[in-house]
Amino acid sequence: MQNQIALPDAATIGTLPYREAIDRVATLRALVMRLALGVSQMSCDRTDDQTAKLRENLQAQVKTLHHTLAVLRGQTTFSTLPETLSLWLAGIAATQDAQLQVIARMATMTDNLCEGALSEEGAAPETLDKYIAFGQGVFFEAVSALTEEFWARIEDGRATQLDRAMQSAARLGEGLSRLERIGKYVRSMSINASVEASRAGEAGKGLAIIAQEFKVLAEEVQQLTLSAREDIESIETS
Repeated sequence: MQNQIALPDAATIGTLPYREAIDRVATLRALVMRLALGVSQMSCDRTDDQTAKLRENLQAQVKTLHHTLAVLRGQTTFSTLPETLSLWLAGIAATQDAQLQVIARMATMTDNLCEGALSEEGAAPETLDKYIAFGQGVFFEAVSALTEEFWARIEDGRATQLDRAMQSAARLGEGLSRLERIGKYVRSMSINASVEASRAGEAGKGLAIIAQEFKVLAEEVQQLTLSAREDIESIETS
């Protein structure tokens, strides 16, 4: 599986659910705190039904943590999002090795904590304390730094696409200038042809038809160039 893709056009960035993909990573911060809370609740006296529900939630949250880490490593994708978004996340995460190592360590700590919580003895209080401290400290900072990098890459991509659009607009403007000169030349030809047709009388009817066609063509060129220039001005002022 490839782990890096190029950013799409600026317009596409606005339509694809990039925010949802990034939020999948950002919510890891809340996820580990929910895990800690679940482990803490399991240490209290509860009914069998309540304990079973806590176990189920705990296992689902651990699965989510590991799956998100696998996405960031380029090993899998988010099934409910376009595959390209997961690959995009992995491509950027590959350049943020320190943050990935912290998330991986958090996953290992989560496995150890939950293994203890699901045993008959339950999780040791000091293990839970260390887990919470790491989650609220180093882990929180790593996830925050990683998500900030995702947003920074999007902004860089938008800036790059805008720069390319401005360069394209400049080249289009040069082409329009040449087209305008051609339109003026065609209009001049139509006027000259009309004059010659009127001088030729009956014999100039065919030339008059041609002159009229040249005039229509010149007007169409003028309208097209005017519309295109308005579009360019809109891009330059946006």
